[in-house]
Amino acid sequence: MRTRIKVCGITRPADAVAAVEAGADYVGIVLTPSPRRLTLEGARAVRAALPREAPLVGVFTDEPPETVTPIAASLELHAVQVAGWLGRPDDLACEVWHVLRGAELPDPATLPMVPLTTYLLDAHDPVQAGGTGRQADWSWAKRAVDGGLRLFVAGGLNPGNVASLLLDVRPFGVDASGGLESEVGKKSPERIRAFIERVREADSERPRRS
Repeated sequence: MRTRIKVCGITRPADAVAAVEAGADYVGIVLTPSPRRLTLEGARAVRAALPREAPLVGVFTDEPPETVTPIAASLELHAVQVAGWLGRPDDLACEVWHVLRGAELPDPATLPMVPLTTYLLDAHDPVQAGGTGRQADWSWAKRAVDGGLRLFVAGGLNPGNVASLLLDVRPFGVDASGGLESEVGKKSPERIRAFIERVREADSERPRRS
């Protein structure tokens, strides 16, 4: 299986283009309080720099559907990354990725898989939601993936550790932000390329599921 790659925390159009050209499957922009937060004007500049078919993911925290839905429509988002939603609003025309980052995570067996639901595991931080550089709970991720969840893993990923995650956990996708930066909010094209190369190398090494 080819691991899906999301390069998140994009703040500059040039970084979004570099991520797509390097082979990223998704570009993530933060639209909630964060050091990497974009204004709507900044988000539109990123959207305009990308091919129309390039999947753009909007990252939110606990904003309600009535706040997120018009933003998703105006930016033509492929997905919204949210926490605490119980379902997908009827008037939302994109995917919903459910974020798990609590100090105590639920038993993976209790999370619904039908209809197909995408989850994203991030590291817990009592103050900052995402982009902390902390590593997520890989043992929980392994149990979730072994149980059949469609899971992205985020949290402290970089070119040096992503292969270990893929060979051990084998998630559906990976999500990196701070580990690909030269400074906060500015991506390094070299680190992006190295990260994606490590992912593809690990994909070629890991055994196929039976």
